[in-house]
Amino acid sequence: MDRLQLPCASPYPGAIPERAPIFTNTPECAATSQMTAFTAALQAHTGQIFDSYETLHDFSVRAYRTFWQVFVQWSEGLDWSGSLKPVCVGDECEHAQFFPELELNYADNLLSLSVARAEAPALTACHADGRRVHLTRGELRDRVSRLAHALTELGLRQGDRVVCVMRNDAEAVVTALAVTALGATLSTAAPEMGVETLLDRFTPLSPRLLFAHAAAQTFDTGVPVATKIGELAAALPSLECIVRLDDGALPDAVKQRIYSLDELVEHSDAASFEWRRFPFNHPLFVMFSSGTTGKPKCIVHGAGGTLLEHLKEHRLHSDLRAGDRMYFHTTCAWMMWNWQLSALASGVEIVTYDGPISTVDTLWRLVADERATVFGTSPAYLKMSEDAGLMPGRQFNLSALRAMMSTAAVLFDPQFTWVRDHVKPLPLQSISGGTDIIGCFVLGNPNLPVYAGEAQCKSLALDVQARSQGESVDGIGELVCANPFPSRPLGFFGDTDGTLFHAAYFASNPGVWTHGDLIEFSPQGTARLHGRTDGVLNVRGVNVGPVEIYRVLDDIEEIRDAMVVQQSLRNMTAGSSNAAPTDQRTVLMLVLREGFELNAALAARVRRDLARRTSPAHVPDRIIAVDALPVTHNGKPSEAAARNAISGLPVRNTAALRNPECLDAIRRHPALNSATRELAPVGQSREDLERHLQSQWERLFDIAPIGRDDNFFQLGGNSLLAARLLASVNESTGRTLPLATLFIAPTIARLAAAIDEPGVPQSSPTVVPIRAGTGTPLFLVHGVSGTVMECSALIAAMQTPRPMFGLQARGLDGEQPAQRRVHDIAASYIGQMRSVQPTGPYAVAGYSFGGLIAVEIAQQLSRAGEQMELLCLIDTYAHERCLPWRAWLRHNRDFLGWHWRRLRAVPKAQLTHYVKDRLANVVDYLRMRNGRMAHRPNSHNAMMPPALRTVRETLRVAMTTYRPRPYHAGPIVYVHATSTLSYRNNQLTLWQHVARGGLDVVDVSCDHFEMIAEPNVQVVAAALDRRLTSSDKSRSGFPAFGGVACA
Repeated sequence: MDRLQLPCASPYPGAIPERAPIFTNTPECAATSQMTAFTAALQAHTGQIFDSYETLHDFSVRAYRTFWQVFVQWSEGLDWSGSLKPVCVGDECEHAQFFPELELNYADNLLSLSVARAEAPALTACHADGRRVHLTRGELRDRVSRLAHALTELGLRQGDRVVCVMRNDAEAVVTALAVTALGATLSTAAPEMGVETLLDRFTPLSPRLLFAHAAAQTFDTGVPVATKIGELAAALPSLECIVRLDDGALPDAVKQRIYSLDELVEHSDAASFEWRRFPFNHPLFVMFSSGTTGKPKCIVHGAGGTLLEHLKEHRLHSDLRAGDRMYFHTTCAWMMWNWQLSALASGVEIVTYDGPISTVDTLWRLVADERATVFGTSPAYLKMSEDAGLMPGRQFNLSALRAMMSTAAVLFDPQFTWVRDHVKPLPLQSISGGTDIIGCFVLGNPNLPVYAGEAQCKSLALDVQARSQGESVDGIGELVCANPFPSRPLGFFGDTDGTLFHAAYFASNPGVWTHGDLIEFSPQGTARLHGRTDGVLNVRGVNVGPVEIYRVLDDIEEIRDAMVVQQSLRNMTAGSSNAAPTDQRTVLMLVLREGFELNAALAARVRRDLARRTSPAHVPDRIIAVDALPVTHNGKPSEAAARNAISGLPVRNTAALRNPECLDAIRRHPALNSATRELAPVGQSREDLERHLQSQWERLFDIAPIGRDDNFFQLGGNSLLAARLLASVNESTGRTLPLATLFIAPTIARLAAAIDEPGVPQSSPTVVPIRAGTGTPLFLVHGVSGTVMECSALIAAMQTPRPMFGLQARGLDGEQPAQRRVHDIAASYIGQMRSVQPTGPYAVAGYSFGGLIAVEIAQQLSRAGEQMELLCLIDTYAHERCLPWRAWLRHNRDFLGWHWRRLRAVPKAQLTHYVKDRLANVVDYLRMRNGRMAHRPNSHNAMMPPALRTVRETLRVAMTTYRPRPYHAGPIVYVHATSTLSYRNNQLTLWQHVARGGLDVVDVSCDHFEMIAEPNVQVVAAALDRRLTSSDKSRSGFPAFGGVACA
């Protein structure tokens, strides 16, 4: 599809809870940062005041020509010649050209002695065997000059293309700088890559020269490096010579001339090399896309744009300067190697490492030993460290470390907390961009706080937006950049007319760079990444971002890694699953930690957590355990390869993968075999029926085996799965069972008995027995879902001996219309309650919206002369118009102020969409206030069967129209979630106003949705048990109620 229709990030659009930063820099650090210094210079130049980063960024994207001109002039040590005018020719990103009259030398600027003195350390190269190579800035410049002069003597010229297969060491750094010093174009790769992968990248370039390591190392695997280089050289007809970077011998079959780097440097003269300048946009690097969906794209980057973007990111956003020592864990095949290389231009000493992660603490030990001030890593390494129980802050001397960076994948909230608690309090910067722009769209800022799970800000002078259907959106959208920027690639090599380049980045949004990532911005300007757009799952019409799933799974300790893709069933045998009634299903692949297995309990927890913390659309149709997931040579997961493997399709370009062997195991996984779990026949006996139901349950839950006494709710069952199951039962047996049946019969054995029992009602009853007991019952009222299934964990956690009955909404069976007024709902429920308990005193509790119904039930019973034993509201929200008028005025002041601050924080490009969205919310609210259905259904209801969806939308209307009146019949117990929205913290005031007989408040440290899930549900259950136990009003002669525990 050309446009993505993406769900809102929050179930309540616009609702942003108050947040506390996980790290805030000191005012002294902010005052002395280079960001602050540059802001002052820009203010002096323009006469404008930039009192916040928001205003600075807004100016930088509106007046990007002024920004880049001032930045060039401000950047100390930047050596160039020519004219700064024009800054940019053209106004559209696709064709704009920066600084056409300016010339510079990339390598010369990286080795400038005006930024750091010649004696300053420039490079420390660490090796797996413990060796260290140290070069000062002067020594590095001398070696680069010598090699560059020797290459000139070999005939290398500006515009020639040079390819390299290099380990991450000092020789690689010297090579890269010498090649680029000549104006030649550099492409790099790593020795662990296969020959086919290397040829896919290098063949289109027709390179003249190859630099390569050839010596074997103890940590190498597979084909020897020297053999690879020999095969590569034989397949590159344009290749004239090879320069060895170590003492390794190449095969005798190599026909090209072979030189030694050390010999070239030793016999050359640094003083003889002339440092020339080249046009700003001359080709510097050719980088490569991952190649997992076809041949890699050869992305050409210009020298000037690369240098300026890196200077901006290093100096302003990272506050790198002379005296810093940076180690970024990377290989020569990844753009972060080029990014770290450019840090030399800011006077930084770079640290490289050539070796494996032999133990989990390898990199922490390196950071400590080399006294690195900045450490760049990945979420995978942080997760690995956490899983291993490391405490680097205690185990190593990290006193020099002042900042960390993470990229290559989404960095989840808990990893920020782990770094703070187990490494040290410091700015952990989540940075994201890509090889495509050889830089970052969102990254760090030394002047701003760090929030868990978020990048601190948008990159200066890049108009980064989240878009959907061509417009900026508040929630999750495609990452685009709407203005020209210098580090935009010059194009794809060999794409002479730009057709492929246009299709890759500009076809979806003409004139606007479309990056292929999903992103969401907060009103404060921070960013949360949600993965790639090509990984978005379309689950029965709802778009689901895989990162939302991974964020939940990250909290389950048994899971080491995960990948979710959709399996196309068109190539599979028909009838493979009832769980996904379409031509595709969602498959979640899990890599478990050692010692754990995918059993029913773990699968149930995965389903429960995903349903509770995200939505039913996020719950996979199938969960499987695998040994490994496919990753590229850069360590990035390849959903495309996994998707093809599970769908029975050929995987394109497996050479682009580090571990293609894992695909065979995924493809042959027995759980993906369409022939598995065929339905057993219904048969004639109870045993036949139970076997039939067992196969249905195993299909539904994707767990085998399931026992006849396993509980539906403990397996992760919810209202959506219940609706699917009972629809299948109706199809196979002809019995129409109400949704509430699973409370009465939550096991296979009991469900089989219920199917055989002619007394089971055909329509869904309002009052459902959910637990047996003696004494007066507790009636539990449903929330906006219409069913008390959402409270199954609460029911299971309660210890009271009393029987429990659930009150469920009319219309769950689709045969009766749902009710739109709380007064009518309460009246009908009372009639049903009296059929169970003819007279009071009554005990009633309700979660969320159910609390409003519970209040009205109590009001009507009280007016009828009945007594209330217990009225408990579990975090029930009533509209603020019910507040006393002074509190109502304060609320509206705070509410309007909150919205005004949010409106001011919305970028101008998103303002129109923001206002339209808010107006649409107002229209829907007014419709519901008048008893009418909203135009825009809640996005979380989209996955529901029609009957459930209608009930939920109707109850939204009932919730909006109801206004509780003062209650005099006794105290109200109010279980209160303390984590709430800042402008909704007045609910206690509201209920104190309503509860004229007193308000008994129980605080629970969680949010509204976490209240009915572990572990918080135990607190709620204990509070209810205590209130029921303390009551002496139970009538000893009240009959026992039959039934079964639902969980």
